Amino acid sequence: MDIGKVIKERRALLGISQQDLSDYSGVSISTVKDLERGVGNPSIDTLKKILDVVGLEIILQVKQTV
Repeated sequence: MDIGKVIKERRALLGISQQDLSDYSGVSISTVKDLERGVGNPSIDTLKKILDVVGLEIILQVKQTV
């Protein structure tokens, strides 16, 4: 599942519009729309602002190599 789909589903669960998410996060509406459609390429900072509003977080892991 891609991050845009996760954000869209979470936003719907919370009952907030794309405009609300834009307003609450301080991220442009076009960025929110692009991200949800899977065509956006936001910075980590932008993604964090959006995820904070919907109650999600980014967890980075180092891949184990053999």
